[in-house]
Amino acid sequence: MEITRENVAGAIGAIVAVLLQIAVAPAITLFEAVPNFIVAFCIVRAVATSASSGSAMPLILGLLFDLMGGGPVGAMAFVLVLVTFLASRLFMALNNDTLFMPVAIMLLCIVLVEVMYLLIVMVCGADVPMGDAFLYRTLPCMLYDCVIGLLMYPLAVHVMVDRPRVQPGTPQLR
Repeated sequence: MEITRENVAGAIGAIVAVLLQIAVAPAITLFEAVPNFIVAFCIVRAVATSASSGSAMPLILGLLFDLMGGGPVGAMAFVLVLVTFLASRLFMALNNDTLFMPVAIMLLCIVLVEVMYLLIVMVCGADVPMGDAFLYRTLPCMLYDCVIGLLMYPLAVHVMVDRPRVQPGTPQLR
């Protein structure tokens, strides 16, 4: 694995996301809605670094989330690997250099993560009506994660994306 700005920033971002999930998320819980910094970070990273984002970080962060939470172990890991792959491929196919496409893909993928995770938890035997689980937990968490993702994206693009360096005195194409 090559050490690049993107990899170092991704590793630091992953550590920060886990620490925020442990320390801050429980403190800002509203009713049953707990923000998921790990999901937001993984989706933002998949969109911001779509050409080089792999499956290892979403797998590891998903397993950490599963081990910290009360859901089935492996559920969030599976969902994050699947959806981050989808997010990166969608962004590579649909990128048109506007702000709309990355935001739309991020929001769609965050919604997809929360709904898929709900379905897996329900299949694994959660003793809660599906309508209540969606209305009182999944929907508010979805909104929380979308706001966190929207706040993270500009920072991620600025910090994680390697830009070619221009040498002083070389002509630039415009």
